[in-house]
Order: sequence, then C-alpha cells, then structure tokens
Amino acid sequence: MTVSRALASSSGNFPLKKVLVKKFFTTFIAAMALLSATLNTVGDASAVTDFSDHEEQSTPVRLGLNRTRPAFTKAIGMLADAANSNDWLQGYYERVAMRVTGINDDGEASGIVVKPVNNRITRGSTSNVTRPAVQSDTQPETPIELSTASLTATTSATSDKDASTAGEQTNGDNQSAPQQFTVGDMTFETNPAIEHWVNYYATNGRRTMEIGIERSNEYLEMARAEFRNAGVPEDLVWLACVESVWNPRAQSPAAAGGIWQFIPATATEYGLTVERGNDERSDPLKQTRVAAAYLHDLYTIFGDWALAMAAYNSGEPRVMGAIVKNGNANFWELYNKQLLPQETCDYVPKILATIKLASEAEDYGFVPQSDTTELGGS
Repeated sequence: MTVSRALASSSGNFPLKKVLVKKFFTTFIAAMALLSATLNTVGDASAVTDFSDHEEQSTPVRLGLNRTRPAFTKAIGMLADAANSNDWLQGYYERVAMRVTGINDDGEASGIVVKPVNNRITRGSTSNVTRPAVQSDTQPETPIELSTASLTATTSATSDKDASTAGEQTNGDNQSAPQQFTVGDMTFETNPAIEHWVNYYATNGRRTMEIGIERSNEYLEMARAEFRNAGVPEDLVWLACVESVWNPRAQSPAAAGGIWQFIPATATEYGLTVERGNDERSDPLKQTRVAAAYLHDLYTIFGDWALAMAAYNSGEPRVMGAIVKNGNANFWELYNKQLLPQETCDYVPKILATIKLASEAEDYGFVPQSDTTELGGS
C-alpha cells in the first residue's frame, strides 16, 4: 500500500496534497503520543564518570521519531506546502511521512554509505596504511564545483582507508599497539571541500585535532555504544570534535553547552534538565544519549546523513527550506548553490574530514600524549 492510500481520507473531494497534509499530521500526532507513552526518558541515565565498563543496551532501534518538537513540525509542514510543486518533492514528502510514522526507514540516495561492522573494535588492533601526502592549505574557490554524483560511490581504496585506523598508545603489555578511533562504518569519497579541511586539520588546525583525539579517549567507547544503540553510524561520534573538541564544559555564545553543544531548548525537548546548578548537558553520558537520539531523528526526517549533519548545525526548517528551493535533497547541490549558511556549508565537510583523519590518525602523526591535564577548553 502506498503512503498516499495509507494516509488518504475516505473523501475524494480534496486534492491529493491537502489530503496528505491533513492525514499526515493526524497520524504524526497520534504516533508521537504513542511514542511518548512508551519511551524511556533519555535523561534518566545515572551519572557516569568512568566509561570503561559501559555496556550497550539490547533494545532494538526504534523506527520513527524519538521525540517531537516544533522545529520538526515546521520543517515537515514546509515540505508539505511545497509537495505539489513538482513530482520529486511529492515523492520526497511521501518518503518522509513513511519514515516519520515508522512505516519504514529507507533513506535517500546518499554519498555517505553506512555499512554494518561485524567485528567490534578492540584496543590494540592495528592496520597498515600509507600516509597520504599533505597538500598545501589553500582555500578552495566558492562555490566549489562538485558533481552531483561526487559522493555516490566509494572506491575500494577509499573504503580500505576509512576502515583502517590508528592512534593512541594503550596501557598493558603491548605499548606499541595503537587504538582504533573509527570503526569504518561510514564510507565516502573525498572532494575539494573535504580535502580542504583535511589539510587544515593536518597543518594550521593541527593542535585542535590533537586535543580532540586526546580528549576523545575518555568518551569514545561510550559514545560509540550509544550511537550504535540508536542506529546512528558510530563514526559520526566525531561530530563532537567539531562541536566542542570533546570538551564537556564547553559553552558557546549562543548558550550551547557540553560535548554535543545543545542549546537549552533542544536539550529540554529531549528530556534533559537545564537550570542553574543542575545542567545535565554537562553529563557526558546523558548528553551523548540525547545526541544519538537527535541524530537518529534528523536522519528519520531527511533520509540522508549529510543533511542530518547540516540540520544539526543550522536547524531543520532552514535545511528543509533549502531542499524545497533546490527541488532535491542533496547536500552538495545545496553547497554549490550556496543555499545554506556558510557555517553549515563548512560544517559537514569538517566532520567528514575529521572522520577521515581519525581513521588514519597515526599516519597523520596524531599520536595522543600521556597527559591531558594541560589541555584547556575549546
């Protein structure tokens, strides 16, 4: 049964678009009420300071949204209003409706390929990779000319590199075995935008990357487990490096706080307490659990991890508005046409560049130091 028939009214007097809009939001609200009645509050986790024994939950990944919030409703409403402007937007709207209501979780055609990882990472595992030459740190032309298919496939060489990792000197008998910082469940082709930030973090921004890799060791295994439980790619935990350089005490001028830099509204909508003397955004486990749930929801709406990252930065309505204006849900098209703020255009390539560098940390010379006490805030 198509979503049009599933959501259609018994009356045939309304245009398809109006029927879809009316029935979608009725189904949406009902689904959210059901979820609210059964969902465990993400803020109920006890405070954790030692994550070494963190265990993943056995609950299956939830289809549909974890939470509802005004920005979600506004973004979906924008798409609903534009759904009759062309066939592609109509089809996209129907696929969004199916994902949001939990009918299925099929994503859009994306240049980021997420693949299951059968073998879990263990400390001390190693891999042999060749360090690529670091190019000069030159700012690419704006807009960067990228083909719409620039991220639609991954060569075997790139996949091998993204799956291989190196890094931290570990405790124990084998002092020379590096820690793996990524699991290789996100693969993508690089392009000039991503390579620009790879070169930046390997040269002028090197200290930022060094601090991020060093700090990540305290939270990485816990964050991977939470993302895995939520059905979010584990490699996407490196979004935290771009947001806060893995600093749980980080504060932004916009009142965003913690490792994942949630503003108060988003944090409270996902069940965290944000008040003077009791700000749960400073709890790494609680906020990581929220970050995983929020990224799951963003992917549920947009069906694409690059667009989910963009919405994490600039908000769901802004990204949806750019998609509607473009007539297609492709981040790199939005990038080329400058339909998103420059900060957001840079944000996604920064994350992908950080994942690439973390996957080849030792080969870029990012060997964590033994003392983290001297590292300041971001």
